Amino acid sequence: MASWYRKKNPAPYETAELIISGIVPIFLIVIGTVGNLISIFVLLNKENPGTSTNIYLIFLCLVDTISLYQWNLSNAVYTFTNGQKQIWGRSLFICILSQFFPFYTLHTSAMLLTFVELDRAYLLRDRWYKIKVA
Repeated sequence: MASWYRKKNPAPYETAELIISGIVPIFLIVIGTVGNLISIFVLLNKENPGTSTNIYLIFLCLVDTISLYQWNLSNAVYTFTNGQKQIWGRSLFICILSQFFPFYTLHTSAMLLTFVELDRAYLLRDRWYKIKVA
């Protein structure tokens, strides 16, 4: 079984790699999680009624948070441990999830955005939809 381990680069390249693939993903995780949580709290606010669009957007925030952790956290851990540890290589189940999550979260985000667009279009065009559904 072949394996590949990360080789050390000269100092300026090593620092650039640490910043780009280690610190930036952690920064994106923090900012993205805070932004998605704020969005969920705003959408669940009592002044903002629970319309169908808000429900789609809440699920979009949740799926985007999962996607954010899946893409960025694994790269950051790999970089900070110099290629010695990976999050997704622990067991067969986790390995299968590592292949499933990237496609699932991105396609679910696109699907939810499509539902939001269709919901908004129906709200503008159809009185029955506006009264019964939304």
